[in-house]
Amino acid sequence: MPELFVKDTICTRCGLCIKACPTGIIKLQDGLNPRFVDNGTTRCISCGHCESVCPNGALTLMAPHLVTPAPEQVNAEMDPDQLAAYLRQRRSIRNYRDLPVERSLIDRLMDTVRYAPSSSNNQAVRWLIIYNTSELRRLTALAVDWMISVAAAETALSRHFDFGGIIQAWDRGDDPVCRKAPHLVMAYAHREAAAARTDGIIALSHLEIFAPSLGLGACWAGFFQLAASQWKPLAEALDLPNDHLLIHAMMLGYPQFTYRRPPKRNPLTIVWRN
Repeated sequence: MPELFVKDTICTRCGLCIKACPTGIIKLQDGLNPRFVDNGTTRCISCGHCESVCPNGALTLMAPHLVTPAPEQVNAEMDPDQLAAYLRQRRSIRNYRDLPVERSLIDRLMDTVRYAPSSSNNQAVRWLIIYNTSELRRLTALAVDWMISVAAAETALSRHFDFGGIIQAWDRGDDPVCRKAPHLVMAYAHREAAAARTDGIIALSHLEIFAPSLGLGACWAGFFQLAASQWKPLAEALDLPNDHLLIHAMMLGYPQFTYRRPPKRNPLTIVWRN
């Protein structure tokens, strides 16, 4: 369980840690420096707001499962126009170079992705990365098998997504499912984890946004995720723990093209209520 340590010699008792704590488990009383309330240890969600907000670095939150990040200086003066331009340039990458991404680069990507927010800071999202391209092609073939099964039944789903056309493209050597991406990243979590699906989508969104800064491209693998949720052979091949669920999958690799201008978008729609 988490423990809160305070360096009494530098704590000014400003109370910022108390105000920032989302669960209200830090107290200042009797002339003492900040401490957990009586049941604070069991209620702490290890979010780290208390130690992060302290202007003097007087607080340290410790727990066996917590990994201390490398010290870094947050640039509060980040240019909003530059960041906005970066976000507007985001693209779903569906054309990849026939080149594997170095594992060290994927490690760097995922190390940042793990800082994505989660419900009550439960950090329940786990990851499965299909690194071997041949294995990814084998799994993709299982997804196509599901499409063949659904198309044979002539369901509304198969007609809506034109599974027949996708199957024909696959037979020609194309890959409309995973776009011949060299790797596939999958987020999964325990079935009973609170807000697991939402947390996984948020984490994958962080991955997609951060990837271009490393020279990488990503795209949501919606057909693959749909197949994995409905086709037992594919689910068994993924071999996730029985009490866990696949949240979503994302293609990953080096982009084949350079996109030089942001995409066009529909006008913004906002309803303001006073």
